Amino acid sequence: MNSRISPRLPRRLTAKILISGFAVSPIVMSMGTTAQAAVSVSAVQGLTTGSSGEAVTALQEALISRGIAVKGGADGHFGPMTLSALHQFQRSVGLPETSVVDEATAVAIGTEVSPMTGLRYGAISAEVKALQEALIAVGFPPKGGADGEFGRATESALKAFQSSVGIAATGSVDEVTAGHLAGAVSPAPASSNGTPSSVQPAAIDSSLVGLKYGDWGQKVTKLQKLILATGAALKGGADGSFGRVTEAALREFQNANGLAVTGTSTDETIVALSAAAPVSSDTSASTVPAVAVPEEFSKLVGLRPGALGDSVAALQRRLLDLGITVRGGADGIFGPATDNAVKAFQTARGLEATGIVDDTTATQLASDAAPASTAPSPAVGSTVGYGVYGETSERVAALQRALIDHGINVRGGADGEFGSATSAAVIAFQKREGLQVTGVVNDATANALGLNSSVAPADSPVATVSLAVFPVQGMCGFSDTWHAARSGGRLHVGVDIIAATGKYLYAVADGTISKVYVDKPGSLSGNAITLSQADGTYFFYAHLDTIAEGIEVGATVKAGQIIGTVGMTGNAGTPHLHFEVHPNGGAAVNPYPIVKAIDGCAMTEPPVVAQ
Repeated sequence: MNSRISPRLPRRLTAKILISGFAVSPIVMSMGTTAQAAVSVSAVQGLTTGSSGEAVTALQEALISRGIAVKGGADGHFGPMTLSALHQFQRSVGLPETSVVDEATAVAIGTEVSPMTGLRYGAISAEVKALQEALIAVGFPPKGGADGEFGRATESALKAFQSSVGIAATGSVDEVTAGHLAGAVSPAPASSNGTPSSVQPAAIDSSLVGLKYGDWGQKVTKLQKLILATGAALKGGADGSFGRVTEAALREFQNANGLAVTGTSTDETIVALSAAAPVSSDTSASTVPAVAVPEEFSKLVGLRPGALGDSVAALQRRLLDLGITVRGGADGIFGPATDNAVKAFQTARGLEATGIVDDTTATQLASDAAPASTAPSPAVGSTVGYGVYGETSERVAALQRALIDHGINVRGGADGEFGSATSAAVIAFQKREGLQVTGVVNDATANALGLNSSVAPADSPVATVSLAVFPVQGMCGFSDTWHAARSGGRLHVGVDIIAATGKYLYAVADGTISKVYVDKPGSLSGNAITLSQADGTYFFYAHLDTIAEGIEVGATVKAGQIIGTVGMTGNAGTPHLHFEVHPNGGAAVNPYPIVKAIDGCAMTEPPVVAQ
């Protein structure tokens, strides 16, 4: 509620008016509230994009009466705006987003809105008192009792209840919360001693408490999966590396749930994450896989639209292996193309087409045999896409022409070179279209531009550069932080491989040491080395703890040779290697796909050096 309502006023009125199975326009009551438009379940079930008529009008009016904007109003035409509103409604009540009004959605739309829906901090009304009484009944009494005033005590009690039943602890009453309260107020099942059992908080994994920036490993992967399971975006996915992206996601979750914003996994944070992440307690055959998810496929569980990283690429490769088309290939981006591919797989296997990889979907992915005629899927670091920073190619020129056609200025025109001017143009387009602003052309940006993906040309820097040896001794971890913001307005032009101080650093290829930098006050790179090849391509290592004996300008090295150790010299907050790739001596390109293609973070033994 936006205004303070006197507690002496009567409870908010709601009305339903149904004429020949179709809802009329919402009625504005004298109190200033809008009645919920009634809707016939059978009338709206099955409506989809392209439908029109009175049933669509009824659907639109029902959505509007629930506070969901339908651009264009109730015009009787089911277009993209109505579909967007439908998806918003489905998200609000915890249903999967579908392109058609299925039975569950139709029933939810036809259900009367609770008078408590919409209550939040600052409201004073009889509905608030009813809310407080409901909280008291389920064992979460607000300090001060049922006084009809929605203050901080009521907000805290509501958040505690929301966390206990596994929904987002927003501190305000949405339809999902109202539904849980309505169900929880009914008589509770008796415990073994005959007393009513109370709502129990979700069990937590105490081993995840205390994780922080710089940590890596399976515990971090579990934490990241919990974050992803709440619906939060986590660039890089559950890669096991606690970097700035994971820290930012954790801070955002803590802030949204009224927790201390530390960026570390405190006890309270793990409790809230465990409660907010959807955990299946249903033991029926329809929700529990017949066999446990194989370990190699367990990392796919929880992936959904918006996820990024190697786990997504692994999912895409598996779908391709099973004959499912993934437009754009294994690019590590869970966009519309991957969402459609997952839904197609789920539908073909008789599963609910949610687009989210649950245990059942992962188990099916693991058990299905790949068709014999299926061609090998792209490897990690696949160059199928739309052009990347540092690349010069026709597909970059096509990107630039598309940007220009959409009214975006590209300084230098369609010259086929993906530099800072093209990156700036992509960012301008993404901002204008309300897309995720990254400067990287992902599926969503490409779809908006009308681009088709293609393979990078053989002379593309990304296509030609490869490493003979992984640069760091395991155990270690890393994620894609290309062009992440850095101090002084700089952009990150490398990949940070997190590892313990003293871990060996290896030459990634045969070559010559062309530069050696020694740490000094004010240095960004600290101790650093540049390893160059005959064609001018060079690799830059920074933040070294020590430089190996004999590693000096002019020295020749073999791939796999120890050239130093991991440290945190220069401008570094945690021990790691900052690694850059410069094809043919030019601008840096994103090294993540190049490094990920030979990921050696699990290898602790030094490689064999060729003589």
